[in-house]
Amino acid sequence: MNPWLILAALVLAVAVVLVSRAVRPGTGARRGTVPMLRPIEALDQFEARCVPEGRTTLHVRFATGGAMCLDCRTRFVGGTR
Repeated sequence: MNPWLILAALVLAVAVVLVSRAVRPGTGARRGTVPMLRPIEALDQFEARCVPEGRTTLHVRFATGGAMCLDCRTRFVGGTR
């Protein structure tokens, strides 16, 4: 295959991506806007530092000994860190 044809296809693909991002830019939000509900099996709520979020968030503790962040839904085995 002609290398100039491959280069032209790559340039066209990059141009399409750049134009699509300029027309419809991202919102910057990674999470949904609907607040997530507390799980039914949760015992209590507490605030702790969430490592994936990088900030203090609301967590719930389970009877099995684990905990979960209510913002990112990351589960931590063995309670709090």
